[in-house]
Amino acid sequence: MRSDKINKITRSLKKYIALTCAVGTVAFASFAQAAEEPAAQETSMTVAEMAELAKENGYRHTSARYGYSIVCPKKPNVIPLSIMEEKAKGEVLIFDNDGYYLNNAWIIMVNAFDENEIPVNLHTMDESAKAKLVEKLSKNSGYELVRIADMGHTSGVYCITAKEIEIDTNGDGKADEIMTADTQMIKTFFRGQYGGRFGVELIDNPDLTPAHINQYHVGLMTFQEWPATSDDKQGEAKVKKSK
Repeated sequence: MRSDKINKITRSLKKYIALTCAVGTVAFASFAQAAEEPAAQETSMTVAEMAELAKENGYRHTSARYGYSIVCPKKPNVIPLSIMEEKAKGEVLIFDNDGYYLNNAWIIMVNAFDENEIPVNLHTMDESAKAKLVEKLSKNSGYELVRIADMGHTSGVYCITAKEIEIDTNGDGKADEIMTADTQMIKTFFRGQYGGRFGVELIDNPDLTPAHINQYHVGLMTFQEWPATSDDKQGEAKVKKSK
């Protein structure tokens, strides 16, 4: 029985990962366009069905400290974000690493942006207002691409870091050299269901891959902020138990 159960779970996870790779760019059309990935094979699955499949077959990581949950392709190793960045609030969900070198991970950032950086009504803004916001956020941002992405219950600012960055080495305000980054990252900034300001970042070394991008997209669609109470001004939360 134990062996059969393990085999069943393994098959379910393989099915989940295969589906995220095969149809993720269709289910997350706005994300796929932003990432400039080729269109995937057609599927009749809706975004809601994809999210439900992920919830059933993936691993739900819940953070009682920061008041959120997200469905992962497998159980991650979790470390405080402050280990990587002093005073930063959040967690690093590690799926694959070589010692201290992270091959594949998600960074969940809490209080990831200032209150006035992303409008509260981002999800309902008209297209012209969204375009102006994208233009504003793109200027001097160090991102190769910035888009507004639909995440189902909300909208987020979806960014891809630049591979090549122009820098000013003379201090005259003009770029005179190009620095090439070792790798690129995807970052999505959004407000949770209860107003929390979150950022979810994909680390995929040495290069971003369609499989990991699509798994990341599925994770974003399953992100849930939980009602929380907190006496900590830094935003750490104690999750209320739902009935």
